Amino acid sequence: MILKIMETGPLMVNTYIVGDEATKDAAVFDPGGDIDAILEIIREQGLKVKYIINTHAHFDHVGGNRDLQDKTGAQIMIHQEEAADLPVAGSRAAMFGCTAEGSSASTFIKEGDIIDVGAIRFQVIDLRGHSSAGQGFVFEGDLGINGKMERRKIVICGDALFQGSIGRTDFEGGDLELLLKNIREKIFTLPDDTLVLSGHGPATTVGREKQHNPFF
Repeated sequence: MILKIMETGPLMVNTYIVGDEATKDAAVFDPGGDIDAILEIIREQGLKVKYIINTHAHFDHVGGNRDLQDKTGAQIMIHQEEAADLPVAGSRAAMFGCTAEGSSASTFIKEGDIIDVGAIRFQVIDLRGHSSAGQGFVFEGDLGINGKMERRKIVICGDALFQGSIGRTDFEGGDLELLLKNIREKIFTLPDDTLVLSGHGPATTVGREKQHNPFF
């Protein structure tokens, strides 16, 4: 498995590039901007981007959708309930003094769906609470841990859960109790060594957050 992490866009969103080493098929999660830098990594790895997957539709996570789609032909995937927010990403960004391009969904996804990228299988889980229909993506891959390769579960969770914190819930569509419930039921039920890849900030693990996150 190929896993590349980079910060993109005006609010330094974590963009994740996940690719299958055999087929070179790849998915890009939450391209916030800086598409030339994303494409440089894709070219270096010899990847073919099949899907652009948005955890949710806040402008900082989707601002590079259109440019990346124009340059790769990839499908844009998001929950249907948030798809209407994609075309207005520019006006939402302007409210915060930022810029973003609008885009349109190609395919709707929801909890229970499986997205295949080569041999990598992403299981879609419902993580709404930070936004009206935020989603996470659970998969497995071989990671270099302490000098050796280990197979781990991984969850890309957008702005639901951070190291030592959770996503804010004061935006439209936010719901604190629902977010906490979804984290407990959808993320904290994964193995403790599951790698948690958040929308901003450093990676963490399920075990660390269960033990140290003050919200729990």
